[in-house]
Amino acid sequence: MTGELIVVSGASSGIGKATVRELASRGFHVLAGVRREEDAAAIRGERIEPVILDVTVGEHVAALASRVSDDAQRRPLRAVINNAGIEINAPVEVLPLEIWREQFDVNLFGPIRIIQALLPALRSSRGRIVNISSVGAEVALPIYGAYAGSKAALESASDALRREVRSQGVQVVIVQSGGVKTPMADRSGPLSLELATGMTTRHSNLYGELVASTVKFQSSFLQNAITAEKAAVKIARIVTAKHPRPRYGLGPDAATTLPLNRVLPTRLMDRIVSR
Repeated sequence: MTGELIVVSGASSGIGKATVRELASRGFHVLAGVRREEDAAAIRGERIEPVILDVTVGEHVAALASRVSDDAQRRPLRAVINNAGIEINAPVEVLPLEIWREQFDVNLFGPIRIIQALLPALRSSRGRIVNISSVGAEVALPIYGAYAGSKAALESASDALRREVRSQGVQVVIVQSGGVKTPMADRSGPLSLELATGMTTRHSNLYGELVASTVKFQSSFLQNAITAEKAAVKIARIVTAKHPRPRYGLGPDAATTLPLNRVLPTRLMDRIVSR
């Protein structure tokens, strides 16, 4: 498979950047989707070709599809890794609808745009789609409603897609990421606290302590989370596995939380999460 094309969105930092470098080191030619020219200059390297890609912009996605189909060396598209995402957390009642829409546009409709544009190339190469989801898609923490909801929707769409394209030779894999040390994770807590300062007095009385305790828990947890580089190694193994599973957990919390959620009653999980 060496030398084949792989597309990675959200490649300017975190899991995406580490995955691009890991795949390039294994001999793939990686089209690394970034939103800014300065990010392109920072990630460019041997077998790493930056492409300007805002997953919410149809013209960017169309240009990416043309780059793949018009490849000068006629290399097949081995995989598409939908990694781009944003995380803005606040209580359901408080978070403005425009921020809900923004997260769904990036985290759900962005991957769908890319899949629709690149599926013909993947069908020709019998390639693979890897959608980066979250443990939160199954176990949503308080204040994570919009982010978790967008990832849960991505997983449902991925399940349907996997069954639609199975006979066409295209594989669809979901990666349920737990805690990973990334810039997005680092920004998440302070952003939630910043949003909380804009709550009304009534909402502060209802949710202020909940927001603070959830942010404190997540910040403490991230101190022991895996690095983006370790996550990238696992994602690279998923991309190159001969017979990948439909779902993979990523990180120690995924290995414990997901099995518990699948066997324990919902009310018991509610009590565990609340603590």
